[in-house]
Amino acid sequence: MSQSAVSEMSRSALSVGKIGSMTAPDPELEHSITHEWNAKIMTYPNEEFPFNEWILNRVRMMGYTIDDLSYLHESVPRDEVFKVTKQLCADTSLPEFRRMLHRFVRKVVVLKGKLRTPVAVQRFMNVRIMLPTTPDLFFPFHTGLLYGHGIASRSLWMPFTDVTADEDRTRSMQIMDIYKSRELAQYAIDNELGLDEMTELFRPHTFQIKAGPGSLCLFSQQHIHGSGEPNVTGKTRVSMDWRIAEARYGDLLARKIPGGYVHLVPETEEEEDAIAARPPRKGLFQNGKTTIFYVANNTASTYPVPVHLQRYMLKEYCEKYGLVANLELFDLEDMPHVPTLQHVVYERNSNCVMYSIFSLPEDEAVRNKMLETALKRGNILHFVNEDMALATDYDLEDIKKYLSFSKYGKSRLPIGLPLSQLSRDYFAKWNAALSA
Repeated sequence: MSQSAVSEMSRSALSVGKIGSMTAPDPELEHSITHEWNAKIMTYPNEEFPFNEWILNRVRMMGYTIDDLSYLHESVPRDEVFKVTKQLCADTSLPEFRRMLHRFVRKVVVLKGKLRTPVAVQRFMNVRIMLPTTPDLFFPFHTGLLYGHGIASRSLWMPFTDVTADEDRTRSMQIMDIYKSRELAQYAIDNELGLDEMTELFRPHTFQIKAGPGSLCLFSQQHIHGSGEPNVTGKTRVSMDWRIAEARYGDLLARKIPGGYVHLVPETEEEEDAIAARPPRKGLFQNGKTTIFYVANNTASTYPVPVHLQRYMLKEYCEKYGLVANLELFDLEDMPHVPTLQHVVYERNSNCVMYSIFSLPEDEAVRNKMLETALKRGNILHFVNEDMALATDYDLEDIKKYLSFSKYGKSRLPIGLPLSQLSRDYFAKWNAALSA
């Protein structure tokens, strides 16, 4: 595409709709997105929260000799970098890391980001390694909304290598102001642009995030961001990005559902200590009872989830915890009162493994009675997507917290469905077809 064509596209984009049509559905959320979280740089005490050193030490523990993450490409063979990346992502679920992260959220992010607790963060952070030796491996421009995140989720980008110099532009991340992002993202949708066309259109409007250990960028799911071009600096960039969400907007997280994608941050050190003191879950699961697989499409959140994919997840969960299923039961569709699940809970003396806490009835009173009955009878309910189980009183409390966080049964849309124009278009299309 020629430069003149790109310029014409930019001019045309200015006339696309009204920016107000893309604003958040809540005035306080809109203010947060357009102010504190509008691609702002935030500093933090790196000596208290040494995320970069933690990542460096994890790489060393994998057997690599390395002193500076900027030169990781000299220590880690290129065909091993993807494996290292995935291991680092998995390591962010370790208790030592979560403890540091939770303190960081409570002491820094909530205050500087002007968030309201309770909040939840990703279960696994995204650790990314951008090499200077792989010109084809860079991150295209995108927005979180276009990756299935909800408008209420907020993002943090933390570089663990210093990318503050102008010459570091290609190994840093590029980002665009919120208003221009909304304008050009809608233009790309309306004009069905390809990735190359979007890159040419977006790049002139982006700016380099200048940050390093001890600083990060706060932005929203509407901000256009990415690399957009290969890293040609001769140095590696290692960074971590993750999302945080407030309970007051727990039903605006689209496909990144509470429990499955994000977990609640303990609000105090004392609460964190109490959680850490709980006995290992795996030992609680061996209670001598048979185990039933339960698959269903009976709630608004499980309606579109194919049962064969549910089975794969149930099987993987059981392998992880050493469980053996003795029977599979399928609930009766078009019956939101989930008669099969009620039968399992009230009549069978068995444990039950199901896809999600959102497989439970949406009616809170009915759901609570079911959970409390299972706990009283000593029948363990396993929820695979959230990696949760009901075996103790504190499990019951946790499950209720997540359901409350997501506003289950009272949400604006089914949990897991984006509040987007595409959703509106699909609903309108289906409604017209059913009304014909």
